[in-house]
Amino acid sequence: MFSRVRVTRIRNSFYLVVVLIQLLLVVLTFLFTRQAIDALDRHEVEKARSIAGFVDSHIEQATARAVIAVTGIVNNPAVVTAFAAKDRPALARASEGTWSTLQRIGVGQFQFHVPAKESSDFVSFLRLHEPTRFNDSLTAFRPTVVKANTTKAMVIGLEQGRAGYGFRAVAPVVSAGAMVGTVEVGFDFGNAFLALLNKSYPGHWGVYNLDRGVKSLDDRIVINVLGDGKDVHFKNVPLSEGILERVRRGEHHYERDPESRTNVLHIPLRNYLADIVLVVKHVYSTTYYDAIRDIILGAALICFIGLVLSGLIIFALYRMITAPIQKLVAETDRIKRFELDDEIGISSGLTEVQELIDAMKGMKAGLQSFRKYVPAQLVRQLIESKQEARISGLRRNITVFFSDVEGFTSISETLTPNELATRLSEYLNEMTAIILRHQGTVDKYIGDSIMAFWGAPIDQHDHAERACRAALECQARLREMAAKWQEEGKTPFHTRIGINSGEIVVGNIGSEQRFSYTAIGDAVNLASRLEGINRVYGTRIIVSQNTAGRLPDDFALRLLDFVMVRGKSEPVKIYELVAEKGDITSLDMDYLKYFNRAVALYQQRDWDSAIRCFSKLAEKRPHDPTCGMYLRRCEAFNITPPPEDWNGEYVMAG
Repeated sequence: MFSRVRVTRIRNSFYLVVVLIQLLLVVLTFLFTRQAIDALDRHEVEKARSIAGFVDSHIEQATARAVIAVTGIVNNPAVVTAFAAKDRPALARASEGTWSTLQRIGVGQFQFHVPAKESSDFVSFLRLHEPTRFNDSLTAFRPTVVKANTTKAMVIGLEQGRAGYGFRAVAPVVSAGAMVGTVEVGFDFGNAFLALLNKSYPGHWGVYNLDRGVKSLDDRIVINVLGDGKDVHFKNVPLSEGILERVRRGEHHYERDPESRTNVLHIPLRNYLADIVLVVKHVYSTTYYDAIRDIILGAALICFIGLVLSGLIIFALYRMITAPIQKLVAETDRIKRFELDDEIGISSGLTEVQELIDAMKGMKAGLQSFRKYVPAQLVRQLIESKQEARISGLRRNITVFFSDVEGFTSISETLTPNELATRLSEYLNEMTAIILRHQGTVDKYIGDSIMAFWGAPIDQHDHAERACRAALECQARLREMAAKWQEEGKTPFHTRIGINSGEIVVGNIGSEQRFSYTAIGDAVNLASRLEGINRVYGTRIIVSQNTAGRLPDDFALRLLDFVMVRGKSEPVKIYELVAEKGDITSLDMDYLKYFNRAVALYQQRDWDSAIRCFSKLAEKRPHDPTCGMYLRRCEAFNITPPPEDWNGEYVMAG
């Protein structure tokens, strides 16, 4: 369950990575799109500025040409002489060449003005562009002429006339220190000028009049239009307040019209008094909206492809990373349970993951070796608790098991070192496997002896039962091995086992540098003594009363004796563990019951009755040395009875 939770967390982590990467891709796409649109906006604004600058530049050029032209005229001696003499034909002849030149640079008006003789008015003297028309009054509609004559200084700028607006340069003509009149050069500000602008920037051009009131213009708002979009783009209504507010500050106004997919530019123009009187409006088609659409579609396509590709790549990485990691998580759980026998069959194409797998394999191999030195349950506890092993001890009720090969020293003398190591290894492997199968903890090997216990480090309420079943299985397996060895011409092993249960100190015993998990105490020593006294009774498995009292009724036991072993101040009842009841016949059970009755008679000092019972038992089982031992004791006690305080105990020698 815990493994599945961790795998789910890994999967969820990858999902989060996918979401974050996809979100990042969307954000980056949005930022890229925003920057592209901003760049496109800047481009459109720069183009509008460029158009406005172009218009301003052409106005400045027209004004400059007018100034150059009029300056040349007032400095022409022939023109000045003829004008001073008021000789119209002579003035026309003197100005004819200049007029031809001025027409080539775009000048539309070239005329001379003089003060009226009988009034303060000013009248035209000669119009080169209209030679037959002269002496008409100029005061009412030509303020630049009036200003130039009254100030005797050059006047330059945009002026509204009866037919429209024009760029004028009006300068006084002086002869012999006296002013004789003024000369004017002008460029019409009309369709010709708009056509000139349209050559460089095609579109729709129009001129709005902000200084209305001249009757000749019919008080119109739109006074000039170039292009076929007059009714659409240049309606004869005042400009909006927003536009007027900007152009009156001398700023051009730029906006986009999504409906017509055009850009609209308003350019303010100043007159000779520096007042803003006209607005040039330019409407031109733009690819802005197509570009915006292409940017958005392209970004969306790129984002979609990126999302798909990144999703596929992340999914591939997920499979490459999480599949082995999921297996590693499961393997980690098995290692945590100290299940170390299976190979780690995991591989990955990613170097880092493969290194992790190799490290896991190395760790597992090390733990497999470590398990051979330390009880598996103990290591499992250390792994699960995530704590470092420390010197410690607990008093626990456990069952201790000691085994020893009978006559091993004599057997070892007949074998070569290699044969001895092989035989002993085979024996210990089989015995250890049985102990572990019954969840016992192998404490240590002392030559051919094995010390094991049940009930620690894992609590086992049936530790005595487990120990006894393991002991019986060890003896059964050893009989099979002995038969095989005899067939091979090898000396068989016969093992004696002692088992005792009780309160025992168990834990990490040793120094800070090195310690082992073991059990110590008087109950451990008793188990070792019980293993040794098997030789006295000719038995294979002896268990104490403490152990026998914890066993269920499934086991066949024989009461052996009430002994005082070395190191104990109180006698101990000991039993031979014969078998599980299901593994022996009814005759065997009858024999055990009769034997227990005989021992009871012995402990009751009824020597004669005990002798009769043990004699019958000896007849049935002549090879049972315990019967002969009790017969000898009874016969001896018949001659020399034990003390009055004797309770049936037998003191072991040594």
